[in-house]
Amino acid sequence: MKRVPARAGRARRGAVTRAKFYLTYPKALVKEPLIYQMSKKFDLGFNVRSASVSEEIGIIALELDGVQDEIDAAVAWFREHGVTVEPIEKNIIE
Repeated sequence: MKRVPARAGRARRGAVTRAKFYLTYPKALVKEPLIYQMSKKFDLGFNVRSASVSEEIGIIALELDGVQDEIDAAVAWFREHGVTVEPIEKNIIE
């Protein structure tokens, strides 16, 4: 049986879009691999556009590519884990 990659089904579920966010990690989460965990849980591509991480705080500019429902679910998942998620309104990281 031939295995079809998970991303192959995207076109049937909706249009692929790109959304950009700032993720702010509090001190307790700085060392957690949350972007990795998100990538395993959701059918999304991602690109870290910039990051500033210290022992006290992490601020990451993240692009997510996929169908809107998956993006919305990933944003909710980050928030449930204690990450502040803010949309990037303008193309300031291009």
